Amino acid sequence: MEFFVVIAVIVVLALVLGVKPIVLLAAGGALVWLIFAAVSILFIYFFIRLVTSERTKGYFTKIDKKDSNRFKTAFYSVDGTEYPNVFPEEGLMQNILYKKDREYRLRLNKKGYVFDRFSTATCFIGLILSTAFIAGNIYAAYILLR
Repeated sequence: MEFFVVIAVIVVLALVLGVKPIVLLAAGGALVWLIFAAVSILFIYFFIRLVTSERTKGYFTKIDKKDSNRFKTAFYSVDGTEYPNVFPEEGLMQNILYKKDREYRLRLNKKGYVFDRFSTATCFIGLILSTAFIAGNIYAAYILLR
């Protein structure tokens, strides 16, 4: 919420100081592009982490907060050691998505996090959308600079 208040204050100050609205639209577009680029880099990073992780099997144990994290995450037991999931848990469908008596195929990375089936799907979908975003930007730049 504070983000939108700051943006509104900046827009009002810029208009009062005489900045043209088209410049503000271009700046807003650049800000949106930077946010999408950061998200793309984040998904690419997590996809590389996923691919370099080793396959293993484990059991879902609990949903809890990790020591320094403010979000709840799913924990899995792999060979008697408990590891947190790399992404926060899905709050809406907890009972459907996480079952305690079931063995899951996981990917364990060297930093002590696991990728379950939901985080794997998130990485794949994020990578596909990020690739589409990057390709679309390259195509748009090609069209504009021709």
